[in-house]
This record gives sequence, structure tokens and C-alpha cells, in this order.
Amino acid sequence: MSISIVCTIDEKYAQHCAVMLSSLFSNNPQQDFNVHIITDSISSREMEKLKLFLDKNKKSFEFISISKDTFRNAPVTHHVSIATYFRLCIPEVLPPNINRVLFIDSDIVIRKPITPLLNINIDNFSHAAAIASGMDDYPPTIGLPQDSLYFNAGLILINLEAWRRLKVFERGCELIRQQPDMLQWWDQDVLNILLHGSWLPIDLTWNSQPFIYDEEGLISSNYRAKYEKFDYLTAQIDPAIVHFVGGGIAKPWYYGCQHPFKDEYLKYLATTPWKNTQLLDKPNYLSKVTADLRFRLGLGSKIRNLLAPLTGRVS
Repeated sequence: MSISIVCTIDEKYAQHCAVMLSSLFSNNPQQDFNVHIITDSISSREMEKLKLFLDKNKKSFEFISISKDTFRNAPVTHHVSIATYFRLCIPEVLPPNINRVLFIDSDIVIRKPITPLLNINIDNFSHAAAIASGMDDYPPTIGLPQDSLYFNAGLILINLEAWRRLKVFERGCELIRQQPDMLQWWDQDVLNILLHGSWLPIDLTWNSQPFIYDEEGLISSNYRAKYEKFDYLTAQIDPAIVHFVGGGIAKPWYYGCQHPFKDEYLKYLATTPWKNTQLLDKPNYLSKVTADLRFRLGLGSKIRNLLAPLTGRVS
């Protein structure tokens, strides 16, 4: 049976989408996937590279175009683009005969077979997702009860029948129009508001987020109540799916990323048409390191000279 995979991207994330898909295909070689890529703007060059990659892997795929104006007033900040809101379009733009899909963010690497995930029964739920780490105090900010569970929208096994019935796209657009200033976490907030109490929490291994490495600090009490110690350890040491949440050097395509699984991103990058792409922000990263050392140690030009072989600059 073919499994529908949905991705939402813009120009900057075509490369990362290919890496994610490469990891998915490599760890699930016997599975038949049908890939739906939702985008508003991607150059013909990047699209051709994606098509080349998907053809090489013998996967069925389609590109679904979304108007730039669909979410023109939606709030975006930091590293996020308007493409994050395309998740809300999924029940509208996919064929009505598709009732179940797996949405996967492009800043994800799949490390294991996902058959156990796909076998989760969501007939009586809107979707299945992992709880977002470090968000225990956040739900009241968006009008939810204090004890609410808040999910991370980076990986969602979606019951499309339920999303269509609940009018996720229509109600989501209305919420964005009426209360844009409330949405600190963009469409993830929208989905948590609209689908509160209707979704199924899944094991951390299916969406291992960086905050799990700080169990005593950022892991919330709701997180502790839902997951056992073994779940934390599995998600830390040997997760099925790694999610590089955050901006800047939280991402493995940035120079200076310290994530323990960054090399797995690079491994799959080497299997794509973007294999020769350089890591981002190396000059700025080294400058920041130098400035930080000067500030902390007060060694001024001595530090600049020490790092000169890396920066190419001598004071």
C-alpha cells in the first residue's frame, strides 16, 4: 500500500526536504511512498534538482502550488517563513480519496523503519504527534487550560477525514486573521488550538527534539507525566526520528551545530543533488567565537591572532 508523505517548503528548504526524504527512503526501502510537496515559490533550478532526486529513487510525487497571498497576513518571525502555514492547507489541496497522510518537516532525519508509526490507529483521533518539549507553561498563552498537552507539529500522522470535518483550513485562516499577535509558534499554535483534546500523543522516539537532552531543566511536568525514563533515554541515544528544532546553529546545515546527530544529516546530504553544498555561516560563526572569547577573557588582539589561521585575519 502506498503511503502519502506531505512536505511544505520554500526555496531555502528544497535541499533539506531532499535530505529528509533520502533518510526516509534509505531506512524504509520496501515501502511505497507517494510524495506531495506543497510550495508557494521555488525556482525551476531547485525544482528540477528535487525531481531528479525523486526520479532517481523511483518515487511517485507531485508539486502542489499555493498562492503567496493565502497567508499573506500570517505572523512569521526568526528562522520561519510563511511556508510553515502550508500545513493548514493539507486537507484542502490533497485529493479527497486520500484520508491519511504523514506530514514531515524538512529539518528532520529518519533513522529507522517507520512501520510501527504508520500502524498507529488514529481512527478516533484528529492526528498523532509527539508532545512538544519545554512547553509546560505555554498552553494558557494561547487560551488553553494549564494542564493541556501541546504537540510539536514537525511530524504529524494525520487523519484527513477528521481535519476536513473539523474545517482546519477554514477555521485556521480565521484564527490567523482575528488573533495574529497571539501566535508565537505560528501554525503550530493554530493547530493546537483547533485540535485541542482530539489528538493522540506518541512516543518521543518519533520526534526527538533537542530539549530532551535537558531532562531536569526544560522537560515539562506534563512531559514527565506522559513519558517514562526509558522513553527519554531512547529518544536521546537511539531515536527513530531526529528533529532539529530551532534556528541558526541548531540546524545541521550551519557551521558550528553541536547536535549529536548532525552527521546523519550530512550523510544523507551526500546522497542528494546538493551534496557539494557548503555549511552556512562559517565566517560569522568564527567571528562570534572570537568576539565571545575577547569579551570573556579580555585578551583582545592575542585571541584574534590565535584564530587567524581559521579566520584569515591578523590584527
